Amino acid sequence: MELIKHLLFNLSILLVILFVFKLWADRYFPAQFPRILNFSGLFLSLMICIWFSIPEQGIMVDLRQIPIVIGGLYFGFGPWLAVSAMLIRGLFFGFDTGWWTGLPIYISLAVFLWFTHPWFLRQSAKKRFHFSMGTITFTSLISISGLFLMGHPFNGIPIWLIVFLVQVIGLGMIVYLLEALMQNDFLREQIVKAQKMEMASHMSAAISHEVRNPMTAAQGFLKLVSEDVTLTDKTKQYIGIASTELKAAEQVIQDYLTFAKPEVKDIERIWVDQELNRVIQTLQPLANMNSVKFITENTSINCIIGDKGHFRQSFLNILKNSIESMPNGGTLTIKTVDTHQFVKVSVQDTGFGMSAAQLKRLGEPYYSTKGKNGTGLGLMVAYSIIRNLKGSIKVNSELGKGTEFIFTFPEHIKETGI
Repeated sequence: MELIKHLLFNLSILLVILFVFKLWADRYFPAQFPRILNFSGLFLSLMICIWFSIPEQGIMVDLRQIPIVIGGLYFGFGPWLAVSAMLIRGLFFGFDTGWWTGLPIYISLAVFLWFTHPWFLRQSAKKRFHFSMGTITFTSLISISGLFLMGHPFNGIPIWLIVFLVQVIGLGMIVYLLEALMQNDFLREQIVKAQKMEMASHMSAAISHEVRNPMTAAQGFLKLVSEDVTLTDKTKQYIGIASTELKAAEQVIQDYLTFAKPEVKDIERIWVDQELNRVIQTLQPLANMNSVKFITENTSINCIIGDKGHFRQSFLNILKNSIESMPNGGTLTIKTVDTHQFVKVSVQDTGFGMSAAQLKRLGEPYYSTKGKNGTGLGLMVAYSIIRNLKGSIKVNSELGKGTEFIFTFPEHIKETGI
């Protein structure tokens, strides 16, 4: 009974430390400082677990595997925490039989967590929970088996059973709360983003209509003036430049209106490969100027429903951005896959790539990775159109290696008769 009380007290300290440091880390925006805070919390938890270990029949009983597994799977600190655990254990309590028994186990765990971490973060919350529980269960069983193989007496089975249950239950509680915090962070970001989009939509509709009227009048008068036979060539050149700039402004306004009201005008079959090929043909001159080579990998049949014009406009903006991210040349790969339930379109470039902070803001109103050379309208409109076509968007990117956009659309159901 005393052992259970001690372990539960240890677990409560772990919960407090881990989540206090996690909350502190979430309040800071610089990329490195939150990682330092998270590591500090995990390292402090590890030290407390080892420092308050209970000696039982020559073995130190504690919950050190919890911060190691949590830190390895969720934060990528597995190797450092595993090495720290063995060093602290050896320096403070000696390099005895228990230390040598745990050494191969913790080395294996460190390697496993190091390679698993990137894959783990890409999984759903449910899969992450189950995988975490499986990892701590397997690690605990291996540790207990190792002790028995090293000659530890079997009369310690009740002790190890208690430790096993407390570790598994404790890690389950921490993972559940950690996932809840991550879900709250995600929902908060989505709410802020939705508020920005709504505000931008209202402003776009109001301003665009007000500005378009005087611009139309200006274009009309410029056309009338250009018909005057007494104009000099230089004046005609100026009028041509003014007309071109007004048309460019008209396109920006059209982008605003498309974002504000992306309603589908014509519901029709969209043969994805055909429409993408048209977009590629349109952008071929720009690709040639940037020494960009198109590579297409298409399936034979992939059909969705929606507005063809909007579909082309969205991918025109996306492919144009991809080409412009490769000013020194590169390859732009467009793949389509038909799964008989969804049509997936992958657009992958070999350009500059984006950081995690840039990826989080991608598609927000007026945000552009081009700096002063971009308005952010093109991608904002593309995202709005794709969502209106009931599509989903996923972006993978790495600085210096390029970016991949993955779009998933529901496949056209032939029974609709469209």
